[in-house]
Amino acid sequence: MSEYTILPLINAAFQPGEAKKMVDSFEDRDFQEIARAEYYYFTGQAEECNHIAERYLMSHNIKLKMSSCLLYVYSNLTLGREAASRKGLREIQKCLEKETKNPSSAEDRAVSVFAGYMSSVLLHLSVDELPDVELYAVTLPPGIKLFSAYVIAHMAYLKGEYGRALGICEAALMFRDDIYPISMIYLYCMIAMCQMNLKNQQKAKDALMLAWNVAKEDEFLEPFVEHHGLLQGLLESCIRKEDSKLYNKLSDKVIAFSRGWMSIHNPMSGNSVTDALSTVEFSIAMLASRDWNNQEIADYLGFSPNTVKTYLSRIYEKMNINKRDELKNYMLK
Repeated sequence: MSEYTILPLINAAFQPGEAKKMVDSFEDRDFQEIARAEYYYFTGQAEECNHIAERYLMSHNIKLKMSSCLLYVYSNLTLGREAASRKGLREIQKCLEKETKNPSSAEDRAVSVFAGYMSSVLLHLSVDELPDVELYAVTLPPGIKLFSAYVIAHMAYLKGEYGRALGICEAALMFRDDIYPISMIYLYCMIAMCQMNLKNQQKAKDALMLAWNVAKEDEFLEPFVEHHGLLQGLLESCIRKEDSKLYNKLSDKVIAFSRGWMSIHNPMSGNSVTDALSTVEFSIAMLASRDWNNQEIADYLGFSPNTVKTYLSRIYEKMNINKRDELKNYMLK
């Protein structure tokens, strides 16, 4: 495993629970610092991540630069700094345009394409003008290649191709050559999301728990923060009671990230939703907007139907709406 790659901690193979040890094992100081920033991001320490990432934004090393830009985009979303996130996105776009016109190497071009897709797809932004990431994934190192499978699956998911996205994730996990905890967490989260949309609730819960059991050893909470809405209440159903301490830490971060995410993706409705609703209310609103009835939501989250009804009344009041159908104008699709 080469440490001289984009997002070296994502690329690293290690046993769950040994992330700190892995960060310390990188010999190159700059790549060790980027790995440390990754560790800070995935463990919910956005300010510490941002502090490191900012130092490498103008690096002449494309792998350091693209790593820092991605971390800068996402850490600033969590911190509610939309303008800074957009700055990081612009730097990624400039590098991608440069590498597309005059590639310095096949690997650097692949890294640039990967960064372009990672920054765009995960924020649900357009990728119409980007080169086809699937053509470049083969050039990437193993751990990043595994994560690129998640990015490609996410593209399919956003198109409503849940079966295809599921197949991509399952194949990637089947043919991996080692344990890459961060990529595996994201792949299992995507499987859970697909299974939810395919109405396979138990399979969705099983996949979510696979992700959680890998992540909890290092307290990698941020993947679940990023996917909270798309997981459609799975965290509340599976984690809230069973692992309340970590769930509460996660819950505190969900709304901040959602607010930043929606300020870029859906600025017309994002603030009113994320400012007004608690994490549980957000999950119930998400399920209700997808045509779940009160009994289904109650059974899924372990509430009574009357409790769900009370939550929905509170949600309507906070959002200044009158009925269930109006939730679809505010919630993520």
